[in-house]
Amino acid sequence: MLQAGFQPIGCWIFFSDSDSIELLSMCGFDAFIIDHEHGAMEMGILVEQLRAAQATDVTCILRVPSHDPVYIKRALDMGVEGILVPTVESADEARAIVAATRYRPHGGHRGVGYPESRAANWGLAELEYPANYRENLLVAVIVETRRGFENVREIAAVDGIDMVILGAGDLMADIADDFAALTKLGTYNNSELDRLLAEAEAIVRSTPDCWLGGVSRHVAGGRELFAKGYDFVLPAADGWLLADAARSVVTAMRG
Repeated sequence: MLQAGFQPIGCWIFFSDSDSIELLSMCGFDAFIIDHEHGAMEMGILVEQLRAAQATDVTCILRVPSHDPVYIKRALDMGVEGILVPTVESADEARAIVAATRYRPHGGHRGVGYPESRAANWGLAELEYPANYRENLLVAVIVETRRGFENVREIAAVDGIDMVILGAGDLMADIADDFAALTKLGTYNNSELDRLLAEAEAIVRSTPDCWLGGVSRHVAGGRELFAKGYDFVLPAADGWLLADAARSVVTAMRG
């Protein structure tokens, strides 16, 4: 969809079960980002979630907890279709992340596990998988600190980085003088935040072969990001959707 110029709609997955992700896969989302940074999932649960998501052709991306190459390589062998790495602050970090996704002939250091990995259909696709894995894998990073925003041009330009997602929440935490300024998630009012976001948006949009991603807590904000030229937006999460719907029902019944 990205290559064809469409703007995919994503949903965060924080719940550690397979039933909810199966249901959400039938609701029309184009991609999931399964969260292993803040969620309570394990690799065994991840495999069950990937199987459940196969109810449709939704793309499953894993937000890994850190830059750890061992974790990245295990996730790729489990069969995720993309990885998202948090808190990337330099081009060197970005290059190391790309190296963790590639095999040695391609400048990386992944172990040759495709004769038995789930990503290669448990070895049934051991010839096809290594021939096509780079084209079929999305490598994305989150830039979410002042230092990361200062280096966003170099990060976005790294060969193999397909998408940069701008993390306004953690950036706000990095520049805020008062923690109280963080209490209204998604409704920040800070001139420096606005400036850094605008500069980074322009840089990533102008970088060849790198898409721009963003997060919004609500649909209106997500539509605004698309209107500003974002390529991929996450306006929902499983927990947000459940909480919003539940509170709406309770409020309406008591109102």
